[in-house]
Amino acid sequence: MKRALAAALVAAFLAVGLADAATLTLGRGIGQWTLGRQYLRGTGLVHSQRFPDNVGPGCLLDLTSATRIDYYRTIRTAWREGTRGRLYLFDVATSRAGNRSQDGFVIAQSRLASVRHAHPRASFGYDKGEFALGASFLRSTRKVASERFASYTYWFDARGVLTALETGNSGC
Repeated sequence: MKRALAAALVAAFLAVGLADAATLTLGRGIGQWTLGRQYLRGTGLVHSQRFPDNVGPGCLLDLTSATRIDYYRTIRTAWREGTRGRLYLFDVATSRAGNRSQDGFVIAQSRLASVRHAHPRASFGYDKGEFALGASFLRSTRKVASERFASYTYWFDARGVLTALETGNSGC
C-alpha cells in the first residue's frame, strides 16, 4: 500500500513537471516569446545588455546584431530595433530543464549522440563566446525566403548533455 501511494505521488509530481514543459519551435519561438513580436519586458528580468550601435535596417547575422538582449532565469531574448524605433524579437533561447525541441529532445536529458544521429547534416562546433549556452552545439539552418534563414541550435555541456535550445531568424 505504501509503495503504491509513493509511486502515485512520484507519478503525479513528474506529470506536473512535464505539464510545465514547453516546446521551442524552429523560426517561431517558445510560449509568449514569438519571433517577430514587438518588445515585451517579461516578469523576472534578471539583466539586460544594450548595443546602441545595432539599430535600423540591415542584415541580422546572429546575437552580435542585437540592439538589446534580455536575460531571464531560463530564457534569453534578443531584440533588434527596426526602422520605426521599435524593438522586434529575432532570437530566443531556453535552458529550462524539461523544455524540449520540436523533435522531442529534452533539456537536461538528451545526449549529443542522439541529436547528432537525428540531424546528420547539422553543423557541429565549439563556442566559448559571451553568448554561448554550452561548450558545444549542433546548428541546423533552413532557408525560409530569399536571403532569410531560420536556425535551430542545440547546446551541450562538456559531458554531451543538452543544456539549452535556441532558435532565431537571420538574413537581409
